[in-house]
Amino acid sequence: MDATAKKPRRLWRWLLWTAIVGTVAIVVFVLSIPFLLTHIPIPTLEFDLSPYLKGKATEFVTCKKATANIKIKRDRTDGFRIQAKGKLLDWPYSASAHVRFGFIRADGNLALMLDETDWKAYVDFGARAARNWHFTANIPETHVTQGDAILSSILSKAMPPAISNLVFSGKFRLDAGGDCTPKRPVPAWTVRGTLADFDADLEVGGKPTSIDGLKVRFGADGIADHRDIAPLFPRANSVEFAGFTLSNVFASVRATEKSYLVTEAGADCCGGALKLYSLFLDPKSLNLGATIFIDGVDAGEVLSCISAFHGNASGRLHGKLPFFLKDGKTIRFKDAHLFSTPGETGNMRIVDAQPILENLALAGVPEPERANLSKVLADLEYSVLKVELKRGKDGEDSSLGFKIEGSATRGNTTVPVNLDVTFRGDIDQLINTGMKLRRKTR
Repeated sequence: MDATAKKPRRLWRWLLWTAIVGTVAIVVFVLSIPFLLTHIPIPTLEFDLSPYLKGKATEFVTCKKATANIKIKRDRTDGFRIQAKGKLLDWPYSASAHVRFGFIRADGNLALMLDETDWKAYVDFGARAARNWHFTANIPETHVTQGDAILSSILSKAMPPAISNLVFSGKFRLDAGGDCTPKRPVPAWTVRGTLADFDADLEVGGKPTSIDGLKVRFGADGIADHRDIAPLFPRANSVEFAGFTLSNVFASVRATEKSYLVTEAGADCCGGALKLYSLFLDPKSLNLGATIFIDGVDAGEVLSCISAFHGNASGRLHGKLPFFLKDGKTIRFKDAHLFSTPGETGNMRIVDAQPILENLALAGVPEPERANLSKVLADLEYSVLKVELKRGKDGEDSSLGFKIEGSATRGNTTVPVNLDVTFRGDIDQLINTGMKLRRKTR
């Protein structure tokens, strides 16, 4: 055999031995990974989380990074036990994971705990490729209060300036999951959470407020860069504010691209019902306006909130109360009115008519007529009762008008009553429930 024929054979033998040696080297490297991972020191890892913090979320934390000091041990059964300690944003954490590796796969579970708190999260995951993975995660039901280290830090920066002295307790739970598959090679995820048995006491603009039995479910879904926020349906057993008690409170809230839309909200109040429709809230400007529709409220309970009224009354009132919130600073009522049910009568007993009589004196009503009216107002049947609030413009006084039509009977004598009186002054003087929400001075 000549030299020319020997050269291809030597080349093929060289390539074969090269392939064998390379394969052995790869196998040796793969088999040595457990040894390398458990013996090679790993430096402190640091991750920048600022790209994932958007909007006001950036104001809630001082540190926008996550750090990890990792230790890896060979598990007794299979895979590795990985332990980590570090800081997640502003809070120290501890984590433990069990991870199993295959030639082209990895799966495992993770437990994460925020130190010195009750917050814990559990994750199960698996991956076959960069576009073939899945995970599930949950935060089990956790009791939350204003004393929680995490919440107190966030609330101190996120709390609207009109809210103070917040004390609360409740139960929080969160579930999440996501995956990416070869048939759908983009990430898809879902998050669902619940806040339940939530009770709170606070001051809104200096006025005591309490919430009892609030429950709300929330969530979001996403695929690739698209995100949908699930509708919110908060419910509460009762809400007390500015002397009023609202019970069976509910709302239906939907998120739009730039604002939130309250499609409907309502509550029972003063023996009747309050309803609100189509309220838009822009989280950036905190401007909103809407009208509360009032149906069948007890006349006596409503009139007891009016400074000039001292007595009791029966019957039902209906009407509307427009209001607006400007820049998140001040709630103001616009012109509002309440009226009795047409065709129905009610009873009114005014035990102290002095504010009404003083107003009539300023209007020029003679003293004898005022004296008679004082007796009439002590017990009368009304067929028309109307209360009208008009807010003053450009610094002018607001006005609160009463119109009463009916009759009063003393012994065998019945006299008609037609009273139309208007009180003027600051809205907080006319009504016992001022609702100004002012920013705190810093």
